[in-house]
Amino acid sequence: MSQFPTLRTNLCPSPDLCGSCGWSHIPYEKQLQQKLSDINGSFAIKKLRYTVEEIIAAGKTEHYRNRMDFVIDFQGKMGLREKGKWWSVIDDHTCFLGDVKIEELFKITRDWTKTAGLTFFDRKAHTGLLRYAVIRATSIGESMITVVTSAPKDEIERSSVVKALQDLAEVSKATTVVWSINHTITDVSFGDELITITGDGVINENIGGVKYRISPNAFFQTNSHMAAVLLDTVREFAGDLTGKTLMDLYCGTGFFAVAMAGHAKKTIGVELNPDAIRDAKVNAEINKVDVTFHDVATEKFDWMSLGADVVILDPPRSGMHDKALADVIAAKPERIVYVSCNYKNFARELQQLQLHYSIESMRAVDMFPHTPHVELITSLLRRPPAVQA
Repeated sequence: MSQFPTLRTNLCPSPDLCGSCGWSHIPYEKQLQQKLSDINGSFAIKKLRYTVEEIIAAGKTEHYRNRMDFVIDFQGKMGLREKGKWWSVIDDHTCFLGDVKIEELFKITRDWTKTAGLTFFDRKAHTGLLRYAVIRATSIGESMITVVTSAPKDEIERSSVVKALQDLAEVSKATTVVWSINHTITDVSFGDELITITGDGVINENIGGVKYRISPNAFFQTNSHMAAVLLDTVREFAGDLTGKTLMDLYCGTGFFAVAMAGHAKKTIGVELNPDAIRDAKVNAEINKVDVTFHDVATEKFDWMSLGADVVILDPPRSGMHDKALADVIAAKPERIVYVSCNYKNFARELQQLQLHYSIESMRAVDMFPHTPHVELITSLLRRPPAVQA
């Protein structure tokens, strides 16, 4: 009998309409096999002679996402977008991948939109207020509702939004409710002005004994349940950091840097997102570790003179900027730990990295059950200089 759960027919009520999961029709054991096959297939296409044989299964395959971004359309429908149709919202549709607390708060927020007395954003006419409701929940029981709106027309409308959000805070009992104002017509689920309605405007998480603060616009690992496994793998692959300088590029809110700083002589984090850097500095403070953070794009930061012995790379899905990759190769750190959420881009970059580094370990961690996505962690050790004849 398989140790993995088999497919239940009621996992997703709208599998043909919603593209949030994609693989919910595949038994979980086969999903894991397929992910390994896809990774190794990408390596083969790039003529790389490496094989990933280990994948760590998710301990929880449902209700594992700690963040869901729900769309509110011009008719007041609220839910997830229909697959392939940016303009169409599946009303009252959450997702079985989202935390159960998120589902609870979704129902409350959707009901609130019907009685809040606020207009709905028309993505074609660029009129109206309500655009998104971003709901987050942490493993320690905290929750955040961020309501994204257009900019109010005047003080009367601004007061109406504040009053409505105060009502939402009261009925939802969320740890914090935040008003996020998007002053542009760009259709994104975040704004450039944040107003805290209730609570501290942030929520807290604890992963493997490390404390993290999460603000509305900052990225955090989507799967809190598997984040500790990811962290442990990176720690293992980084090796003994005693007396060494650790560089965490694309560090975000300091997920790796803060957790590992206590073991290194010096730790440096680099991140483009200023909101994330602010959180990272707080995270270092509350965990009582010393990390130097730089708010700058990795490809624009001259870090090669800082003498990094171990470099962690955790770039976005698009992969590394060409200059950033060239800088890493030129800096020649002793060890690289590459955390990739896009193995196809990693395979392309590995074609260059393998000329200077040998692969010590590779391991996949399934952070995203019922989707084709997977995290691939690789430990690369600098090759010794060629022996002169």
